[in-house]
Amino acid sequence: MRKNITREQVVSTALELMQNKNDLRGLNMREIARALGCAHTNIYNYFPSYNDLLWETHAALQEAFMGMLAEKLKTADSAELRLSFFFKAFVDTYLDKKGWFRLAWHEYIGGERPLRDIEATEKTNAELNRHIAGIWKGLTGEDPDEEQARRVLHNTHCYIVGEISNYLLGRGLFENEAELKAYITAEAIRMFRLCLAGGDAD
Repeated sequence: MRKNITREQVVSTALELMQNKNDLRGLNMREIARALGCAHTNIYNYFPSYNDLLWETHAALQEAFMGMLAEKLKTADSAELRLSFFFKAFVDTYLDKKGWFRLAWHEYIGGERPLRDIEATEKTNAELNRHIAGIWKGLTGEDPDEEQARRVLHNTHCYIVGEISNYLLGRGLFENEAELKAYITAEAIRMFRLCLAGGDAD
């Protein structure tokens, strides 16, 4: 049985085990320890409670997603394709790794939110806004209004989260997941373009 494990190994193993969990509370320190080949008490050296581990995986999940998004955007050879890849990355990740979606948006963690998670979220939002501003400039030749772009992106993402939440609860528009992915991605792109191009309604 292994004794020397790292904090990073615990987090990456937890994220892997969570990918398709319907109930994140069904996962526990013992299951993670078995996957690592160590005693569960070793994990408590880094995370005093399961909530502490969930907060850390929540921060790490954001970083993992942003890494995947950046790599995907590099493969696009036009602004149109980058816009499609941008929103498709959310939809594909949320539906291919449903446990991650639950961790990101459904799971109540409890306890005081750590500064590490707050900083990870702020960095993620800044990077997302930077990506979408660059995409918009590629599409239109003009820089978007930063506040307007931030608001429209936030609202469009809320739409994606809502559609996927409905699907996971058995109340979605489509039963076929491939059809659902295509629909949500297309609607998110349409919504974003219309709202950002339309400017403020007032």
